[in-house]
Amino acid sequence: MTEQRRTVVLTVNGVRHDIDVPVRRLLSDAIRHDLGLTGTHVGCEHGVCGACTVLLDGRPVRSCLLLAVTVDGAAVTTVEGLAGADGTPHPAQQAFTECHALQCGFCTPGFLTTIAAALEDNPDPT
Repeated sequence: MTEQRRTVVLTVNGVRHDIDVPVRRLLSDAIRHDLGLTGTHVGCEHGVCGACTVLLDGRPVRSCLLLAVTVDGAAVTTVEGLAGADGTPHPAQQAFTECHALQCGFCTPGFLTTIAAALEDNPDPT
């Protein structure tokens, strides 16, 4: 039996990608394996740990819970896309660096994308 495939259009970190994926390919796997962006980590594969969190049209989502075909046409921001075009770190990335908040680093991309979305909603949370 031939595996069903679809072309999915995603704008990832501001760049349009037309990728041919199996219909059961998770968004996290499409990001990591099809696009080569390995900053999005996969930990639990059940949506609990948050390591796979990306921004989907600006909102944080667990990419291990979404099939890539269900987000056709969406804008995705990964941890690689948080920095400015000139390479200036996102304020959350800068704060993590200054405060040594990285721990082992595996969950950090999910933390950073979640914080970036929270700061979009509330730029001055204190």
